[in-house]
Formats: sequence, structure tokens, C-alpha cells
Amino acid sequence: MTGSALPIDIQERAEWLVVEGVRRYMTGFSTGDISCWEMAWDLYAGELGKSRARRPVSELSCYTRALNTHAARHFCLFPYECKKLCQDECLLAALVAAAQADDREAVSRISAVLVAQEGLEETIFAATEFAASLKDCGLLLKTVDLSSMTLDECPLKQLNSRFHH
Repeated sequence: MTGSALPIDIQERAEWLVVEGVRRYMTGFSTGDISCWEMAWDLYAGELGKSRARRPVSELSCYTRALNTHAARHFCLFPYECKKLCQDECLLAALVAAAQADDREAVSRISAVLVAQEGLEETIFAATEFAASLKDCGLLLKTVDLSSMTLDECPLKQLNSRFHH
């Protein structure tokens, strides 16, 4: 999912912080390298200041831990600082946006695609807390129209044998 039809605009500060934070934390989980988490901290502290970054980074950690623990599938994620977005990244950010907008239907539909049944409650709670922490810092994500998204597995996986991201 690249181009002008993206439901998430990574040029927006709040969306960019969500996507970049998720990328860095999930990379840390997959590699076991805690420097990825430190890079997420540095990103948020640089944008928000150290004292304001504490809660969002803590909630980001809980959100990504829930996603990592209860993932219904392996998520497609571009490397951090990449200007492109894939469908899974849009869904991961859209879940936070829906939680921030208190759109329970969207939260339910998106989370059901991303995580296994037994992890729904924990993931929804984590997304909601992360969304609230961002809002408390004045970071408001734009509402995402679910009709502009496909709630399927990332189509880039179909190209996995020829294209890795």
C-alpha cells in the first residue's frame, strides 16, 4: 500500500510516531536487540521531550508486546524510517486511531484481523491506553475509514519470494 490512496498519512506527526514506534519495537522483539527499543525512546523523547515521552513509550511497549504475543499472523513491516507503508502497518496504526476515536466497531474489526481470539482483550486495552497517552500529548490521529482498507493479510506477502520488506 503505497501512494496517494493510503488510509494512513505517515507525514502526519501522530501517525508517523505510531508507525515508527511500532516498527522499532517489533524489530526489537524479532531480533532481540534492545537498541531498537532505545531508538523508539530517542524518537519519542526527541519529538515530545523526555518527561512527556515516558507514558507514550510505556504504552507503545505494552501495545507492541500484546501484538507480538497474540499476533494472528506474522506482520509485514517496512524497516524504520522507510517512507512507504504496507497494509499491516496501516492496520496497526488504524487500530490506535480507532481506539482514540472510541470507534468500537472499527477497533473490534481491526483487532480481530490482527490478533488471536485469546489476545483480543489485552490488545484492545493496550491500543486504547496507547491512544489515550498520545491524545494526552496533543497527538490526535486522523479517523480511518475502514472501507478504504482491506482487512486481509498484507498483499506484499504474496511477493515474498521476490520482494522482502
